[in-house]
Amino acid sequence: MSSLKEEYFACLALRHTPGLGPRTWVGILNYYPKAYEALKKYSDWAAAGLASEQCAENAGKELWRSKAEAEYLEAMRLGFGVLPWTHHLFPSALKEIPDPPAYMYYYGDPGLLKNPAVAVVGSRKSSRQGLENARRISRDLSSKGITVISGFARGIDSCVHHEALKGVGSSIAVLGTGLDIENYPADSENLRRELIDKGLVLSEFAPGTRPYSNNFPFRNRIISGLSIGVLVAEADVASGSLITARLAAEQGREVMALPGPLGDKNFSGCLKLIKEGAALVETADDVLMNIGHALDLERNNIPEIERGKVSQRGYTAKVTPNNNVQKTESPAEVAIDISSLEAPQSDIADFLQRNGKQHIDEISRNIGLDVAVTGAVILGMEVQGIVVRFPGMYYDLKRC
Repeated sequence: MSSLKEEYFACLALRHTPGLGPRTWVGILNYYPKAYEALKKYSDWAAAGLASEQCAENAGKELWRSKAEAEYLEAMRLGFGVLPWTHHLFPSALKEIPDPPAYMYYYGDPGLLKNPAVAVVGSRKSSRQGLENARRISRDLSSKGITVISGFARGIDSCVHHEALKGVGSSIAVLGTGLDIENYPADSENLRRELIDKGLVLSEFAPGTRPYSNNFPFRNRIISGLSIGVLVAEADVASGSLITARLAAEQGREVMALPGPLGDKNFSGCLKLIKEGAALVETADDVLMNIGHALDLERNNIPEIERGKVSQRGYTAKVTPNNNVQKTESPAEVAIDISSLEAPQSDIADFLQRNGKQHIDEISRNIGLDVAVTGAVILGMEVQGIVVRFPGMYYDLKRC
């Protein structure tokens, strides 16, 4: 087994070890120089404060083996490119988010991950103005050497990829499915082939993972994590793009929004972001001014920007009572009837009702689900307004 495949398989083993979640495997992977070495030294984890004795025991018993081997063999059969945690192209920025993946799959050119990148996201049901704005800015950013990231959905995302692929910066698509799901969204085959040929397609999901609705909010943290800044081109207040913006803010990325006509529902989410402190931008130069402080301008051959014009405002989430919820002896009544939910959402909700704000690793362990599955389900619950997320991957039920 080659060194790359060995590292990938070791990351798979950590990913599929019962009881290990992102917070734990990040500590383990950062402690050892290689993932394979980390796995071999499972017996030292507890003494080093890296994991519980039970987790170490689970690793030693190879409880991960059946799932890890199945995913490994299928990814190799399909010819996936793999980027384990220790690969030199695995983005360092992605390692800094609270819940990073242990590895990524790809088709295309992974060298694009070295480029400065901006995410441009927006509504699937986009307006003509929204599409034109996204098209213009994506084309101009790519022509200036900025790689443009989006989520390969209909509407704004597809428009962004098409235009960015025309420039030197190219485009990265982050999927909410396995790389091998070729028929989603419908009629996207040509764009997919063009991205593989000229850009990059990324996914953290195992081969065969279908487009479940809960996957897409989970995907959004990768989009924002890979980016210097996130631009919301068009979104209403219920759009998943606002989750990407919120994740970007938590990850310390710049958040920007394009203004739209007053009273236009399609741009109501953009207006909300701007009111809460997101940078109002209208052109690619506006975007560059807002991210200029984070760019190595000379190394990336990006036109010099007047530093005095760079926005240092950043994005600060609007503070609401829920942003500062503390666990109390008598928490407020929850905002949803838990009995109306189905498993596994009902299991998560019941656990949070009994225990208050909890880390995703604790939720996963207590309800007996793999942490990736728990993350996907709980992000879907966030979209539905059932739970509230706090920095550091803590969650609680939304309360009245």
